[in-house]
Amino acid sequence: MSKAQEKQDVSVKKSTERLGFKSFFGTTVMASTDGIAAALMTSWFMVYLTDYAGIGKWAAALGSVLLLVVRIFDAVNDPFQGWIMDRAKVGKHGKYKPFIALSIILTAVGISCLFFIPTNLTSSPVAIVFWVFFFYLMYDIGASFFAPNLIYRTLTLDSVQRGKLMIGPRLLTMLLGMVTSGLVAIVNGVNANFGNMHTAFGVTVVILAVITALISLLGISLIKEKHHAPVSEKADRVKLTDIFVLIRENKALRVNISAAVFAGFIWTFLFATMVYYIKWAYCADLTTGAVDTQKYGMYSLIGSMLMFLPLVVGTIIAAPILKKIGSAMKMNRFLILVQALACGLLFLLQILGLLQQVPMLFFLCMAVAALAIGCGFIPGETVNIECMDYEIYKNGKDRSALCNACNKFINKAQSAVSAGIIGIILASIGYVVDSATDTYVGDLAAIPSMITWFIVIMGLIPCVLGIVAWLILRHYPVTDEVREEMKQALSKK
Repeated sequence: MSKAQEKQDVSVKKSTERLGFKSFFGTTVMASTDGIAAALMTSWFMVYLTDYAGIGKWAAALGSVLLLVVRIFDAVNDPFQGWIMDRAKVGKHGKYKPFIALSIILTAVGISCLFFIPTNLTSSPVAIVFWVFFFYLMYDIGASFFAPNLIYRTLTLDSVQRGKLMIGPRLLTMLLGMVTSGLVAIVNGVNANFGNMHTAFGVTVVILAVITALISLLGISLIKEKHHAPVSEKADRVKLTDIFVLIRENKALRVNISAAVFAGFIWTFLFATMVYYIKWAYCADLTTGAVDTQKYGMYSLIGSMLMFLPLVVGTIIAAPILKKIGSAMKMNRFLILVQALACGLLFLLQILGLLQQVPMLFFLCMAVAALAIGCGFIPGETVNIECMDYEIYKNGKDRSALCNACNKFINKAQSAVSAGIIGIILASIGYVVDSATDTYVGDLAAIPSMITWFIVIMGLIPCVLGIVAWLILRHYPVTDEVREEMKQALSKK
């Protein structure tokens, strides 16, 4: 083949990889439901159970047990759902789009019911347990079917285009996070019409869920999948060991997941604990247990904005920085180290007695960690998709959904563990809050130690885990040469 023909082939390939408005807009807004649900479940679900559901002192124990049981369920369910998606045939609407649509519906219904527990059930522990478990499983199954990385992989093989596809959904998720960061303020406004925080909380979440579900369904309808690896005619029976075979054979995935087991806790511990710390360290009268709800709403909004704005900025500047650095893994490792150090500083300031005295120090440490997390999203997701490519390149099998299921399981497990640890702490001190007035009615003497434990969870533990993840990622096997070989091999399929 002549050089002129090679140049022509390259230019044709590049033009076919360019994505249009529908692809960018569709992939962006389809993330609406997952984004609002993730923000609500990470930051507010345990708060709702303990403070606004009207369940009583056993709410913290219920939350902890629930999350443990669901994660055991996930150990089987996530790989199974991934296997189902991998084995699906490419139909009229694509291979993965129907699963995304199903995810949107299940997630919206699940979170609506989880945040609006009927008051007539609160007197029956059995009914409460059934309601919470049923709708949490519905939400959980829906979350597992939401696999945007699979859509990105089928839309283009170009890593630059994939990176661009991630920016829109990430920014939208951050915007929705900002909306939920002011959730208490919004609920306070809605409560003016009801005079009951329990009802106001539920109505607010249902409205958010319905609106985002409609937007997400519009988005997925605009997307057209393109690249699919050939499907083997041999039908392997689903086995729990499939997930372990995949991890054993795919070193890139194995190293990436091993690091994610540790690094992923930085985000979940920060967000799961932040609202509790703000509430009791800055907004409560520790002598009476009364909470200044207006101040709590304002401080939680300020704290969340100082986290979400850096997340947005980090996402925007990540692409040009990544282009300059040239290595997604190198950038990812550096940013994990920054997150770890920011959390370590948070813990140090608490030990020195400065954190509770100067709220701005708390907010600034959170903002630095959030900026690093925001910058790390695009290189991190680029590595995740690269692990899917590596599986096809190395083993000749398209097990992208199963790769995605590994990451999904870890992310959900981390959210559950972070909330579960908080639940254990709250249950151990007999944490009880009046759901109507938001006043603490438990043992007031236990609050100071509770605040200290929150900082251990937000600061010391993430610092140690981040350093461990940074060390593990040194063993990632995909070099620049391997990456180029993969791209050339996959473009021929």
